[in-house]
Amino acid sequence: MDCPACHHRFAGLLNKDTHVDEVYGDEYFHGGGAGYPDYLADATLLRQHGRRYGKLLARFHRPGRILDIGAAAGFILGGMTDTGWTGEGIEPNAKMAEYGRNQLGLSIRTGTLDTVGFLEPFDAISWIQVLAHFPDPLATFRRADALTKIGGVWLIETWDCESRTAKFLGDSWHEYSPPSVLHWWSPPVLQRTLAPLGYRLRGTGKPQKWIGLKHAKSLLMHKYRSGLAGSLLKLIPDSLAVPYPSEDLFWAVYEKCER
Repeated sequence: MDCPACHHRFAGLLNKDTHVDEVYGDEYFHGGGAGYPDYLADATLLRQHGRRYGKLLARFHRPGRILDIGAAAGFILGGMTDTGWTGEGIEPNAKMAEYGRNQLGLSIRTGTLDTVGFLEPFDAISWIQVLAHFPDPLATFRRADALTKIGGVWLIETWDCESRTAKFLGDSWHEYSPPSVLHWWSPPVLQRTLAPLGYRLRGTGKPQKWIGLKHAKSLLMHKYRSGLAGSLLKLIPDSLAVPYPSEDLFWAVYEKCER
């Protein structure tokens, strides 16, 4: 569905209180399908991705305290801390949050912005591949805004539903996969959404991103599990990692201004 006023695209599913528990349980990180066949196996790739973003974000704000929303096991957050940021994370999956605390020594709290409180505001908030998953993104933005200092920045990476790839594939685009993915953004729609909250776009671009072939195959087989495409995907080895083309992804950095 597309909003006739702002053109935001959304699944139109009911906002159930049990949505997070039902969709982002342990199966999401280990069961394949719309999630991950083995999230922990991508630790190195994800940490490198976090380092790239930590350096990129430092171009817009001096490294300080950053909150990573949807931190999972903390690999991206760990990469950001490698570049000078002091990181905290929030993750609804208890096992993933526990892994980040016990194995990586990170401060990752189990829960969501609805259930976890923070005593001090942050210099930055990162939203890496989570914006599409919130049942009520506007409410989530408002809660995160209350945790952001004036002059602080948000780093967002999400899918671009107005990309050439998405338009060419139509309903076959791999990101049209509710109930895991509920909202699909484009750079103009995201900018129009955040401007009334007082956020000014500072920079945007296409991310440099690598993906493990096991994960890529899992996503594609979930979407194209029948026919010749599914049979061909099974022939590709799992152990390799490849650069993701990124044409249907974008990153954006926003600065919180005084209103």
